[in-house]
Amino acid sequence: MKFLLVSANFCRDPLPVYPLGMGVVAKVLHDAGHEVSQFDPLPYGQDGFQKPLEEAFRAFMPDAIGISIRNIDVADSNAANSHYFDSILKVISACQALGDCPVSLGGAGFSMNPEAVLAATGADYGIAGEGESAILDFANDLQNATLPPKGTIYRRPGKSISGARYSIKIAEFYIRETHTIPIQTKRGCPFHCIYCTYPMLEGHSLRVRDIDQVLGDIAFVKEIFPDAMIYFTDSIFNDPKHHYKSLLQRMIDLDLAMPWTGFITPYNLTPEDIDVMAESGLACADLGVDGSTDETLRGLGKNFTFQQVRECCRRFEELHIGVNANAMFGGPGETWDTVDQGIQNLKELGSAYVIIFSGIRLLSGAPLFNIARQENAIPEDWDDTTPLYYYAPGIDPNILHEKLIQGFSSSKNCVYPPDSRNDDYRLLHKYGYAKIRKLKLGATTRRRK
Repeated sequence: MKFLLVSANFCRDPLPVYPLGMGVVAKVLHDAGHEVSQFDPLPYGQDGFQKPLEEAFRAFMPDAIGISIRNIDVADSNAANSHYFDSILKVISACQALGDCPVSLGGAGFSMNPEAVLAATGADYGIAGEGESAILDFANDLQNATLPPKGTIYRRPGKSISGARYSIKIAEFYIRETHTIPIQTKRGCPFHCIYCTYPMLEGHSLRVRDIDQVLGDIAFVKEIFPDAMIYFTDSIFNDPKHHYKSLLQRMIDLDLAMPWTGFITPYNLTPEDIDVMAESGLACADLGVDGSTDETLRGLGKNFTFQQVRECCRRFEELHIGVNANAMFGGPGETWDTVDQGIQNLKELGSAYVIIFSGIRLLSGAPLFNIARQENAIPEDWDDTTPLYYYAPGIDPNILHEKLIQGFSSSKNCVYPPDSRNDDYRLLHKYGYAKIRKLKLGATTRRRK
């Protein structure tokens, strides 16, 4: 069977992201003997993708179209375009107009509330959750002419984790724009952050990809895109069982060390751990901070203190490793006192680049959603496709916005509103974060001499 896979993501803020999920499904279908073509509309824009999509369809003539939905909105409560479900509908409508073949939806954004999204879009079928096994069920039904009634959602959690079938053509665009290619090494998250849906999508138990397959992906990226930086997309890269250290040591031993970044938690992170990260090529730590005081960290379900955040940032800075972090104000336990203290704490994190958010996006299935419901903060007519943000009782969003504007206005590293420096951030990655870091390190060495 022939499958045309299409990404429905147009988001460029703060950076465009390679459609890894689409690549994973492409590999599973290809390995099962099916023909697969991948199409990414993002480079063409919302007003220019229709003709290239039609050309891709006519050249391939697929038996089915699969659409990957990464997000249905953004985390920034102040974003002017915080609801971009319309762009997803535009992609789906364009695919439906191409022919009579069935259109199926999948991806993390779809899986958050598949029934609501499928109903809102009018697509034929859905693949909820991890798609490796379910997409093969759909493919078998299609091949055997035994498809169930339209509106059916396929669900079959898989045990194994597939790598991605990278499209060189698609990857070249993201290399030009961000110099970044994603690789996943494991799924699942053992932590209990109250706002997060990773456990719902991937489970709490860690499942690790075969290390040789991951190393193969790294070797592929290093050979084809030598200027790339790898983004390890695991929910948490430095897992408590230290699987990540085995991978990093193999990278070092096999001469596969190269610039990389990933989501890193300060929990139990030692200077020795950071040293191994540095030796394997860590260029920038995407540090999972999210809270700005001990009180708000506890309120978010974090298992570390703000002092641990300070210590991690200090060690990264000593090794000339960049730090990106997010911090959310307005969560459970937030008071005006913690707001003031949090502003001060974040400004004391040295060179760490901190993106500040006001309010926390509510996602059904996350524990915070139940807290909001108990506080009567969920409108009765609310649906999952409309962004809704949590603010602790007593925290007025408008007053908080003004306090954050005032508190961070003079800071060069703490960014509020979150999108206020997107152009600078995109320019940095368009040149290449790792390249700029190398230039800075070279300048530092020359000054020391």
